[in-house]
Amino acid sequence: MPDLLGRMINETPMNIYRDEVYGYTIRYPSFFEQIPDSLIAEAGCNIFRFWNWVQIEQAVYVLPNPNSMTVKQGMDSLANALHATDARYDADSFILSGPLYIDDSEISGHRYFSKYVQHRKLWFVQSLAYPEEYSLAVERLIKQIEDWRIWEEDKPRIPEIHFRRPQTSTHRSTRYAALPH
Repeated sequence: MPDLLGRMINETPMNIYRDEVYGYTIRYPSFFEQIPDSLIAEAGCNIFRFWNWVQIEQAVYVLPNPNSMTVKQGMDSLANALHATDARYDADSFILSGPLYIDDSEISGHRYFSKYVQHRKLWFVQSLAYPEEYSLAVERLIKQIEDWRIWEEDKPRIPEIHFRRPQTSTHRSTRYAALPH
């Protein structure tokens, strides 16, 4: 089945999602389902997933950076908390990947790949969670996340939004809890 899904991901057109609050854009496979906004309370958060015979989730969200951590400080802080086995950074972003954990428990056979882009006192995050045996099938999505620029054109004016801690148990919840205050 990984080969079939890989072909589907590689051959399908990509939809473009533009967030109404922050103006960022992401691309996701046209056959992924968008989780209804009514199920996501956080501004700037959206989830796209495929979950027929296997579940793959592409999430995008915005986190506060209240201590104005540098890119390296943010990476170092989150790499340990998220059990990253690979961590790298450049001028305005960092990438973490490794085994997937939820509430500090490893989800056997699953991985995540995340990019954090710093903008002022915010982190824009795009993340992919997938079964390890589908690593080759999701290569196009990983490459897309690696190359992600949060705005395709001019940067919009970013509103001040106050964050609250989520009460969900999706793979992104540990990312909220891991940021120091």
